[in-house]
Amino acid sequence: MLCLLDVNRYAKIPWKDVKVGDLIHLSNNEIVPADLLLLRSSDPQGFALLDNCNLDGKTNLKQRQVVKGFLDIQDTFQPSKFRSVVEVDQSSTKIYRFYGAVVHPNGTRVPVTTENILLRECLLKNTDFIEGIVVYAGHETKAMLNNGGPRYKRSRLERQMNLDIIWCVLILIVLCIVGAVGCKLWLSTFKTTTSEPFSSDFSNSNYEGILTFLTFVIILQVMIPLSLYVTMEMAKVGQVYHIGHDTELHDPETGRKAECRALNITEELGQIQYVFSDKTGTLTENKMIFRRCIVGGQDYTATS
Repeated sequence: MLCLLDVNRYAKIPWKDVKVGDLIHLSNNEIVPADLLLLRSSDPQGFALLDNCNLDGKTNLKQRQVVKGFLDIQDTFQPSKFRSVVEVDQSSTKIYRFYGAVVHPNGTRVPVTTENILLRECLLKNTDFIEGIVVYAGHETKAMLNNGGPRYKRSRLERQMNLDIIWCVLILIVLCIVGAVGCKLWLSTFKTTTSEPFSSDFSNSNYEGILTFLTFVIILQVMIPLSLYVTMEMAKVGQVYHIGHDTELHDPETGRKAECRALNITEELGQIQYVFSDKTGTLTENKMIFRRCIVGGQDYTATS
């Protein structure tokens, strides 16, 4: 990655030092460090090819074009003499939505769209070099805005267990309230503390009711199976161990075994009935191999 620092000179700098307004020079097979507006390309037609698989998972190359008006001055374009003002809208999570304009010193406005922007984490392919100006950097880039971290997945069993625990807590509260109200009513039947069995130092029945409520909480707290979570986690660890050491779950070509990265969805594996995939590359590893074809009742296999 090269960033313009002085007149007609580029210097390598780390990604963290890239700022909005910097002019970036990238070569082939380099990753885009920030959201750039394409100003120059080695292609005579002003195109640049990008691999966006880090953003959308698709391996087909995307085509981006130099901003209108800069294609005619590709041979004489000098980044150090760039004096136009770039106006863009506020960054959002929509990677296929971008609107802005390049305002030249003479007042001419040139609109720019997603066809002119190179997003962060894209890979420059089949293009010797490109030059562009940074419009979004750091956490304002679309890639960072879409990176919300891994989503915690709860299995069906875990959701049901949490619901059961909530019901246990509600039943516990109801029983404690019933016990406290009963204690208050029972104590209110005694007119003097001398006639009260198991008399205490406090003659206030309301206070005794509160103490009774807390006492029932301590007595009945065993209704909440807190140890159930520990038991389930230990069972999941055992499942992960057996999955990782299963001789039937391994790739004979690479010798790699199955790797379980989530403890909370292992129990879902035994409940799978259907598998859906929206991308054939996920299942075929982008290796399209002809197997068979039937035309007019005639079966053409790969060996025929």
